[in-house]
Amino acid sequence: MVVNIMKELKFALYAIKKNIKKRTEIRTSFLMNVFGMAINNLSFVVIWIFFIKTVGIIGGWQTADIIGLQGFISFSFGIIFSFGAGIRKLPDYVASGAFDKFMLSPKNLLLRIATSWLGVSSLGDLVFGTVSLTIYGFLIHMTLYQLLLSIILIIITTFIFISVITIISSVAFLFTDATYLTGGLFDLFLTPALFHGGAFQGPMRFIFTFIIPSLLVGTIPVEIVRSLSLKTLLMLAILAIIWFILSIKIFYTVIKKYESSNFMTFGN
Repeated sequence: MVVNIMKELKFALYAIKKNIKKRTEIRTSFLMNVFGMAINNLSFVVIWIFFIKTVGIIGGWQTADIIGLQGFISFSFGIIFSFGAGIRKLPDYVASGAFDKFMLSPKNLLLRIATSWLGVSSLGDLVFGTVSLTIYGFLIHMTLYQLLLSIILIIITTFIFISVITIISSVAFLFTDATYLTGGLFDLFLTPALFHGGAFQGPMRFIFTFIIPSLLVGTIPVEIVRSLSLKTLLMLAILAIIWFILSIKIFYTVIKKYESSNFMTFGN
């Protein structure tokens, strides 16, 4: 089993390397996409900073917390939608019949799909997330313990991200063309995650934590770093495991409904 896992990881790294090489052929366009997205993300931070200065502190959230929020979300988003962007393209693969080539692959199906595409602009999210988390660390005078917590939280939020995206993209197997539907569902998940964390209280906080896991990828990680709550960290880890198992189960269940479109699309 360990040998198989190593083979799958080796294949994933090969696929990612191949995608990077292909997408960096036009370097100017590549760099423009990366830095363009980083600048675009900066607007969210600026808006919320001005919001805090105008409205005041809500739920104990300050400027540093907003930067940390954007950092966690952007970093996890960047990892998934750059190196594993194929998951987001799953509805297009299913609608066009291009999914057939993945069914014939001897490699792990979900891993093969995820590494089939590199999202160049999402590398900008990764850069922005790194810079934001670095600034966040300086602003809160992050200790070594908080740094270790942050690394663990990045891993957890990345798993939650890939789990949610897998579930949303799996809807493509249930409808003829689910491109717009999956896009809407993703916005329903991501939009609350980008909002001021202190704004979610009462029933809304419960909904966007346990039903739609938006707060799990940004708001709660920031609160964990701030409060050093191992209890909340454990809860987050358990929820991440649940969502990951659920996503795998849903994906391999609905995939049985796939019917080849027979478009003979076996190229890359």
